[in-house]
Formats: sequence, C-alpha cells, structure tokens
Amino acid sequence: MAPCTVVQRKDNISKLLRDDNVKKIILVGDSGVGKTWTARQVSNHAIKDGLFEIAVWVFLNRENDVPTLCKSIAHQLSLHPISEEWEAEDGKEGEAKKENHEDLQMMIAEALVGKRFLLILDDEGDKMDEEQIISLFNLHLFNLHDQSSYKVIITKAKNNTAYATSGTEGVILVEPLSVEESLSLWRERVGRSIYEDLAIEALAKTFIEKTKYLPSAIILMAKAFSYFVQHDSGTRILERYLKEASASDKESYNITQLVRSGYDLLPRNVLIDCCRRGSHYFRDRGSIHYNELIAYWVMEGYFGHVDCIEKAYEKGHSVFMELVDFQVLKKLEGGFVIMDSAIIDLDDSDRYGFGGTASLGLADLSEDVDWEGFGRITQKDGMIKSLCTGKKDQKLSTLFLNGNRCGEIKDNFFGSKKELQVLALFNPTLKSLTQLLSDMHELRVLVLRGCHFLEKINEKFELQRLTVLEISNASSLQEIPDDFFDHMLQLQSLHISELKVNHLPSSLEKLKELRWLILRDCSCFKTLISLNSFSKLLVCDVSGAKSLTTFRDKAFKDIPKLQTLDLSRTSIKSLPKLIKLRDLTHFSLSGCKSLDRLPRTESLTTLQTLDLSGARNFKEFHEQSLGNSGGLKILDLSETPLEKLPSKINPRHLFLKHCSQLKKLPCLEALKDLEVLDLSGSKSLVEIEDQFFSRLRSLQILNLSETSIKTLPSLANQNNIRQLLLSGCIALKVIEDKSFEHMSFLQHLDLSETSLEYLPSLLNLSNLSVLSLKNCTNLIAIPLLESLTNLEELNLCGISTLTKNGAGFLEHRSHLRILDLSETQLEELPSMSNLKKLRQLSLRGCQGLQKVLNLEELTRLEVLDLSRTAVTHLPPLHNFSNLKQLLLGGCSKLEGFLDVEMHDLLGPTAKELPYGISKLTHLECLDLPNMKTIEEAESRNTKSLPEEDWGISSFLDKTHRDNGKPPISVNGIQFLQVLKKNPSLLTRFHFCVHPSTKGQNKNGDTYSYGNDLIFRDTHFQTVEFGRFKDQRVLEINGFDHFPKGAEDILCSVDCVFFINNTFNKWLSDIGVSTLKAIKGCWIERCAEMEGVFHAGKEEDIAKLGETLEILGVSNAINLYSVHSGNLLWQGFKNLKSLYLDCCPKLSTVFSSSQLPKNLIVLQVKFCNKLESVFEQTSPEPKLPKLETLCLWELPELKSIGCTLPSLQTLKVWECPKLQNSEINVSLVESLQTLWISNVVDLKSVYSGSQQPESLRNLVTLVLQSCPMLENVLSSPQPPQSLKTLKIKSCNKLKTLFEHDTSSDYVLQKLETLDLQELPKLEKIGGKFPSVEKHIIMGCPKCR
Repeated sequence: MAPCTVVQRKDNISKLLRDDNVKKIILVGDSGVGKTWTARQVSNHAIKDGLFEIAVWVFLNRENDVPTLCKSIAHQLSLHPISEEWEAEDGKEGEAKKENHEDLQMMIAEALVGKRFLLILDDEGDKMDEEQIISLFNLHLFNLHDQSSYKVIITKAKNNTAYATSGTEGVILVEPLSVEESLSLWRERVGRSIYEDLAIEALAKTFIEKTKYLPSAIILMAKAFSYFVQHDSGTRILERYLKEASASDKESYNITQLVRSGYDLLPRNVLIDCCRRGSHYFRDRGSIHYNELIAYWVMEGYFGHVDCIEKAYEKGHSVFMELVDFQVLKKLEGGFVIMDSAIIDLDDSDRYGFGGTASLGLADLSEDVDWEGFGRITQKDGMIKSLCTGKKDQKLSTLFLNGNRCGEIKDNFFGSKKELQVLALFNPTLKSLTQLLSDMHELRVLVLRGCHFLEKINEKFELQRLTVLEISNASSLQEIPDDFFDHMLQLQSLHISELKVNHLPSSLEKLKELRWLILRDCSCFKTLISLNSFSKLLVCDVSGAKSLTTFRDKAFKDIPKLQTLDLSRTSIKSLPKLIKLRDLTHFSLSGCKSLDRLPRTESLTTLQTLDLSGARNFKEFHEQSLGNSGGLKILDLSETPLEKLPSKINPRHLFLKHCSQLKKLPCLEALKDLEVLDLSGSKSLVEIEDQFFSRLRSLQILNLSETSIKTLPSLANQNNIRQLLLSGCIALKVIEDKSFEHMSFLQHLDLSETSLEYLPSLLNLSNLSVLSLKNCTNLIAIPLLESLTNLEELNLCGISTLTKNGAGFLEHRSHLRILDLSETQLEELPSMSNLKKLRQLSLRGCQGLQKVLNLEELTRLEVLDLSRTAVTHLPPLHNFSNLKQLLLGGCSKLEGFLDVEMHDLLGPTAKELPYGISKLTHLECLDLPNMKTIEEAESRNTKSLPEEDWGISSFLDKTHRDNGKPPISVNGIQFLQVLKKNPSLLTRFHFCVHPSTKGQNKNGDTYSYGNDLIFRDTHFQTVEFGRFKDQRVLEINGFDHFPKGAEDILCSVDCVFFINNTFNKWLSDIGVSTLKAIKGCWIERCAEMEGVFHAGKEEDIAKLGETLEILGVSNAINLYSVHSGNLLWQGFKNLKSLYLDCCPKLSTVFSSSQLPKNLIVLQVKFCNKLESVFEQTSPEPKLPKLETLCLWELPELKSIGCTLPSLQTLKVWECPKLQNSEINVSLVESLQTLWISNVVDLKSVYSGSQQPESLRNLVTLVLQSCPMLENVLSSPQPPQSLKTLKIKSCNKLKTLFEHDTSSDYVLQKLETLDLQELPKLEKIGGKFPSVEKHIIMGCPKCR
C-alpha cells in the first residue's frame, strides 16, 4: 500500500478494476485528502473506457432505509422523471398510479440485471457500513452474489486498522498531492491573472506546504487568495498570516486565520448555521436537497426582510453556490448536498447566539416531531411550493407566498388546503386569520411574517399538529384570546413580535414542548409568563419589550436546557435568581436602563457572552458572579456606571466603552485569557495598575482612546498584540522605553493627540501597517522610522519637530498608501518615485515647502492636498486618472491661475485649466489658489468674510455630464469674495454648497457629488421641478450648521434643495429674508426636520407663502407635521404641488384650517403612520383645484377626508385600510386616470351611488390585488373615453362590466386590454373594436 501520485493512483485502481479476481477496492485516507474525488474520476473513466455501463453511488454519511436507497438509485438511473409542474386536478384522465418503493425496487432490479455496474460506497462507516448496504441490496433489490459483473469501490477514513491487498480485495492508500500537483490545482482555481504574479505564487507555495497538500484545503485556500488579492494590501496580509503561521506553536498550521477572513464574503448567520457542530440542519438527515436548504434559510430570515420571494430565493442560491465554492457544502446526486466534514470549524464568538440570527430555530426541533421537513420543493411563479408530479394522491404540502396573494390559498389551492403542512406568508394583508386557518388541521409550520394589517385574533384554532408558529410585525394586533394556544400543545417554536398586547395569553404556559420562544419588540406587556413552565426551552428572546418590568418566576430553576436568554431593551429592574442554568451560553441585558444589579451567576458554568451595554443604572455584580464561567468569550459592560470590575472575570473580549464612573483598572488575577480590551471613551479612567498587563499573554487589541490615563503600564510582555489605540489620551505623557520591543505582530499604532514627549523604539515593529502621531505637539523627537518597511498609512500631521529636511525616512516606504505630513515644518521632501502606491498625500500648511520631487510618478493618487504650501509648479496631471480631490487653496506662489476666473469653473463648460487639470475625469473637488477675480476682490479691502469652511460646485444635468467630467468644487470663501465684485454670477445657476473635503457632519458623512446625481435627475424629470432647469437653483448638502455666508446666495434662488442636513427642524426657521425669492423647495434626508412651517412666525410665513409653489419632503424620519399649531392657510396660499415621501411619523397632512386652496398636485408615498390625508371635519372640506392625487403604500391610511371636484388623476396603491367609500367619493366627472391596488374591501369601482356620468371622461383604469373585487363597473352607461384597461391578481373578479342591458358594452376607444391572474373571471361583458394590444393570461374560465 505504497503512496503514489494522482496519475499512478488512477492507473493502479484501473488495473484492479480490470482484474476479474478483485471484487472490492478500498480507498483509504485522511479527511480532505481526495478519496471521493478520486472515486468519481475513476468511475467516469471506467464508464468512458467501457469497463462498466453504470455507476451507482451510495453515500454512507446518512441513514439509508429501503425507500431512501431506492429513491436515490432511481434518480441516478433516471428511472422516474421529476416534473416541476403543478399538481393535476383529481380525476384528470391519464393520471399515473401512485409510485411506491416496491415499484422502484422492480424497476431498479430490471435496470441492473445483466449490466456491468460499479457500486461506490462513499464515507463507509460514518452512518452505515458496507455489510448493511449489501444486505439491503440482497433483500430488497436483487442478490449481488448472483451478479458476476459488478465491483465495489469503498472510500474509508484512515484509522489505526491495517489494510492490505489480498484475494478479492484491493486497497489503495490515498495520499496528499505532490508539490507540483498541489500547485497545479491551486493555479487552476485562482486563474492566470493571479498565479502569474511571482510574489503571490511564492506565497502560495509556502501556504500549500502548511496545508499538508490536502486538495480540499488547497481549494479553500485558493478562494481566500482570490479574495485577498483584490485589495491593495492583500499580498501584505498574506505575508503577515504566513509569518504568524511560522511562529505558531502548533506543529501544523491549518490556515484557519486566512480562511476565516475569506469567509467574510458569506452572510455570517448562514455560515454559523452551517458550521456549528451538533445542532445544524444536517444533524440527522446527513444530506438535504439544495432547494429545501434555501427555503430553510428564507424561513429562518437569514436574508432579512422578504419583499419578493423570487429575490430572496436568488440571494439564497447565490449564497449556496458560494458555500459550495468554499467547500463548506458538497454536492451529491440529484441536487442533494452534505456539509463537508473537512471544513474549518469556526470558533463561534457571535454575541447573538449559537443560531446566528435565526428566526425559528428549525434545526433544534425534536427528533420525534411529526414532520420530515419541507419535502421536495421548487421555486416558481413567485412562490416556493412542494414539488408535485401530477399524481392523483399527491398533495401540496409546502407553500411560501407573497402576502398579497393570500386569496390564492382559498381560490387556487382549495383542494390542497387541508393537506398543507408548511405555510409561509410574507407581508400578508390579512386583517383576520379566520378564513385562512379554517380546515388546516395538518399544519406543522405556520409563518406569517410582516403582519402589519392583522387587527384581531378572536378565536382559537384546531391546529393540534402545529410545531412552529410565527406571527411577526403585527403592530396593529392588541389582543390575543387567553385560550388561543389550547389546541397547539405540540408547539416547539413560537415567534411573536411587535404585538401591542397588554397581556400574554395564559394558555401560553401550557406549551410544555416549547424550545424557542421569541417575543421580540412586544412593547406593551409588563409581566413575563413563567419560563419554568418550559422545561425544554433552548432560546428565549423578549428583547425590545419596553414595558416589561416584572417576572412571575422568583427564580429560573426549571429550564436546565436554556442556551440563549435575551432581555435587552426591556425595563426590568431586577432579575429572578439564576439556578441550574448550566447550558446558558448567551445572556443579553443590553439597553436595560433600569437594571441595577445582577444576581449570582456561579451556576452559569458554560456562559460565553454576557452583554450589559447601556444598562445605565447598573452598579455592581454579586461578588461571586462569573467566577465559574471559564468559557466566557464576550463581556460587554459599555455605557454602564460601574466603578469597579468583578474580581473573577476572565473573558476573551472585554468592552468597557464610555464607562463614565470607571477611574481605575486594578490587577485581576483571574484575567489571563483576554484578547480584546476596549476602554475607549471612558474619560474618567486615570490609572491602570502597574502589573495589569503582566498576566495577559493573548492580548491582541488594546483600545484606550479618549481616556484620561497619564501613564501606560509596561507592555513589554505583550508579544501578540495587533492593535494599540491611544488616540485622544491628552493626559498621556509617558510610555515605557521597552514597551514595543516584543510587539513584532503589531499592525496598528495610534498615538494621535497625546501629550507624549518621547516614544519607545519602533525598530522591532516590522509588521506595523498604520502609524498615527497626529497632533502630538509635545513630541520632542521623532523615533526612527526606517525599520517600518511594511507601513501603509502614516500620519505625522501637526508634529512641529519634523524639521525642514526630516522626511528622509520616506525613501524606502514603498508600501505607503496614505501619507499625511500636514502642518509641519518640512521644506524638503525626498524623491516620491518609490511611493507609487500612494492613494492620499496631504502636505497642507507646510509653508516652507516649494516643490515635491517626482510628484508626476504618483499616478494612483486619489487625494492631493497642497493647500497653503509655497509650491510654485505642478507636474502635468493628465495621467492622474484616479484623482478625486485636488486642494490648492492658499498656494499663493503657484503659477498659472491668474488668468482663470470664477465663472470659468462654475459654468456648464469649464475653461481649460493649467497643468492638465481639465482632463481629470474623476475630479470631484478642486480648491484653487488665488485667481484674477479673487485678487481684485481682496485688493478692494472687502469686509471680513465668514471663516466657515465649505465648498461650492456647479451641478449639471445629464446632458452636460456626458463628457465624463464631474463638476469642480471651489472654496466657498473665494466664491463669496468674487460674488461681492461680480453679482452677475447669480443670473442663472445650478450650484451645490457642501462641507469642505476635510469636514464631516456629526454622522461622519462626507459630501460625495456622485451619490446625489441620480436624485437630481429624478427631481428634474418631475414636471413641476423640471421648470427650474433654466432658472436659479441651489442645493445645500451635508451640514450640521447652516453654512455662514450661503444666505447671500440663497436669497436669490428660485428653487432650493436641502439634502442630508441636520441644522434645522423647521423650514421657516431659516428666515423669510433668506428665502424671499423661493418658488420651489425639496427637503431630503434631513433627519432633524420636524415640520415645514412653525406657528409663531405667521407674518414671515405669509410672505413666504406668496412665492412658494412647489414643496417636496422625502426621507424625513422625524417629520410629524407639515405645519404646527393653528397656522392659517395663508402659509400655503400659492402652493400648487406637494410631495411627501418616506415620512414615517406623519399622521395627517392638513387640517381644515390650513387647506392649500390652490393645490393642484398632491403625492404621498411610504408614510407608514399616515391615517388621514385631510383632518376629518363636518362639513367635509374641499380642494377646488386639485387635479392629481397619488397615495402610494400607506398601510394605515383610512380616509382622504376631502371633496375633490376637479380631480383628473387618482392613484391609490397598496393602501389596504382605505375604505371603498373614500374612493367612490373621489370618482368625479373630471377623472381621467384611476389606479387602484390592494384596497381590501373594494367590490366594485362603480358602486351605484355615483352619478351615471361619473366616469365618462375616464381614459386609463388600472386595478391590481383587490381581493374582494367582483366586478369593475355596474352601470348602464359605459366609460366611452376609456383607452387603457389593466387588471391583475383580483382573485374574486367574475365580471368586468355588469349591466342590465341585453347587449354588451361597446368601448369604441379602448386600445389596450391587459388581464392577468384572474382565476374566477368568467365574463368581460364588453366589445372593443379598436383594441390594438391585448394580453389575457391566467384567466382559465374567461370566455
């Protein structure tokens, strides 16, 4: 059994297959060595060469009973085709008889008898062995002993058993690949563009050696390589991992760190679920069909909110393919997959629990549950359903539907409804569950996710087999009957979220089988039921139950299996005693602002994560707490008022961010396994005891930023530290000399804004990639930097001791990507020719610097800041294709700009600029030195201008952007200087005022021109805003404070856009004098905006109302009113168009006293709390001129509340609570366009209450997803002007036009007829002689 190469191995196996004496070939080897791959290659060649006719695979990592085995073999032999069609109706002629495994046995036996076939038993001994499979064959298929023309290949894990070739049995030892074979496999996987890089291939050779030449590890490593080399510093990261691997104490390094980083490409929740041991979805079944696996991920909510099942499935399939590519999953026959046993086991320190962010915990259902999974399913026609083959006795067992198709369950699946075992509805529009759940006695899993419209549950249901129930996002549900769960005693997983119930039903405590209990964001109930009722409970999550204050249990003592307990964001003040919770791993009390004490936790021996962050009243632990939690990984005490730490803690990650009362960090004997320590923002911390770090051997990240420590204890023994962050420690003056001596793995050192005078030696920091000494103004001497050969980011901004020629260390910093030497005394720089990887170079304020040698070679630069330097010339910049920011402000000696005028830069066609600046196609911001117009303005001794630092650019429409050049931003102060001399700049303009490139708003956002281009185009495509294209338009974008000086521009504009600002709560606060000319105003992403006009400024508002004609507000998350107080309508007297979009707190648009009498267009979209457009009064108010009303996705809208005599266009889309009567009132004679979608109680567009001529001018009618609609019009007079009629997904619609006359309607002008998914439509009731385009689909009964 000598080892051999892949080619030799194949030859040896081939010889054994040709040897008539050998019946069995055993492939023996370690996990991941390629046994299955070898068997597959050999079997393919054997069939190709004619040695065998058939290869049959049996995977022994799962239990194979007779039906399972028959089904698997039948798939491989293509004995029964798989149809993905809908189940045929009962009684359909030609229906095949039901197949069972006995039929398959006969078919398989007939297919194999007399054939030369190869039987491959993969992973023998895992769940089954050879003898068991042979026995199944002999007893149930045919006697293999009577077959002389078959052989068996067995793959078997290597163990201590000795194997040898003898008689009828051949043994092949499958060894790792050779060096050359390994490299060949790696090259094949990464592609030529990567392997031709000699540096990367050299790294690969070393890594391959560390993988022990295992194919699966090499494939996985190749994927990680492909991921890293996409980044600038990817090669450096690989080198770093290699060095760490070489320094590892382990004899063999399994590239875990490398691969974990590659795993960042995958959703972490899916990855955790696949990789965690002992409780994953493959636990009992071994394999699963990939469609079922994707459906499982969708059901668990791993891809977030599901708006569309097709998109969720597509995302799931993409993740599935990545998992296969990463070797996490391995494909079997017939679309089945297994989890590869050789994958790298992730050490799960995820604070959300062992199941990631699972919604239901399906993987943890009992083995005894009467449900075998989703079954064989398919995704088709906007749903996921069980796969039917058109056989009479098969029933639809699994169904996932988008919620607006709920009616189909009764109308299309009535015959299968009683047999459904799994039903999942996403965003259902149901108000009640009565009709849905009646007769569904076989249900095992019921998921109603996104139940925003569910208002009542007024009965209990006979769902005795129900195992999983989710009713989530039911924000309108205020009560559940006490006996609701009486007939659901088999429930193991219950997820109820966002309910407004004041009391939990008492029958909940009867659910003795419960394993998962999710009561997330149920904000009204105050008392939690007894958890001790659930002895099998694994997960309990009541996070966000803001009113929860008390527990019925005095102690948690009868839930010994509990693993996750989440009480975060509740109002609890104290906890029950924690007794016998020996399996509890994740415990979250984050945001529990009233909690002041934690009970004794010594029984929590397996605790991994404890999160108390934001518990602002938490004072102390019990003195015995956490003493026995030897496996604690994460302890988060951030934003708590703790003054001292418990003495017996030993977590791996300890977070103490913003702990305002923590003054001293004493030595803790138990604290020895710490890897991450974060004290950032704890400003009261002044002292860390001298020996604190002496016991810490595993520390990797130390963050003391913005603390008040004065000295740093010795870090001399910290050999493993990667990040040392001390920025903002303004009191820190000393770090011991030898602190960095052994930090060879340190990658990030941030000492910015400290008071250090000297630094320890940096000579041994060979892996350092980021060094920041920004504003270390007390630093007397800069340490030697020559040894930092791997430095990628260096910030020495504001260091006064950096002498005029003190930058010689830059010559050999070839890996630098970011370099900041701003505000230093530098006058000379070495050649830049070795810094070709630089992306950002800042030399701002180096007033003695006259030239930058070889600057022309830095063609990768994205940011170049030379402002306030003495530079006189620039090299040609036309090759700087990546340059986005060029800052030259205050470069008084820079030649070539005196002939440039401001309007040359801010017009639609900029004048050619010196140094090739005009050819920089990606330039977004240009801050220029003094130009001719500026010098003249300064010479006139203009009065002092504001010091506010902002820029201004000209934003262009798409026509002017087609040349690929973005607009140029110039300094705002320069612009104001020029404006005072040349007011003609404001004759016609499209300007954008934004923070300077150096500034950020309080959210950390910087202005980016490109991000907003699409919004501007959208606004100007609107008819109302399009009129401003040739007028004076200003955008103010990204400010926390109103930009001083911008009022000089604003007072002259016709239209203004306020985008992403936080400086105003009311538009009227800006001042009428500033807005005196404004006709149009658009407000977007202004998070602090509460309203438009504020009471108390009526006179100013009246003046503004004289000019303002168009108003739009979008994404204003705090806007609760367009107006405040008893503001009279004069504030809106000339308002003609109003747009409101994504204002989640808005409940009413106008009151009766504030009606804009001249309003013509009103559009309201995505305002989730809007209940009424106009405040209801008696008599009903009137808007005499309104022509267009669009109401789009307003889930709480119940009324319009106004008479609209001139209405021409009405669009009501996804407003399920709007009453039919409200629409009928709006059907006036002038109406030309009518769109209606998802108005739940709409039964007819014409109800009989309107005048006969109401719809005589109607031109376009669109109806969609109106579940109660039975007919469109019931009137003796047809809508003679109708040209377009489109109707879709109205499940009860039987007739389009219902009338008493004997003949059909004749619609002479109808040109387009589109009828889709109308299962009950029987009659149209009209003739259309002029129809040019017609579509009729999904209308099986239509004549």
